[in-house]
Amino acid sequence: MEIIRFVLSNFWVWLGAVILILAIGQAAVEVIKAVHPSRKISTYKIGDRWRMEIDGARRGDIAAAIRGIREDEKEGSA
Repeated sequence: MEIIRFVLSNFWVWLGAVILILAIGQAAVEVIKAVHPSRKISTYKIGDRWRMEIDGARRGDIAAAIRGIREDEKEGSA
């Protein structure tokens, strides 16, 4: 209760507390992003060749993308 009273006692103290909370939140978001990077796999076909762009994917993700390409080829030829 005393902390809330202190933070609300002055505009500048309140503003400083808000900035600190936002900075700590942003740091936590960056740590989470570093620990768990986003995964992105893009596949598209140019002529007869497939192109695959992989960013931060795991081995299982790559295998799933290749299975998807093979399924698309089977549907296209059927």
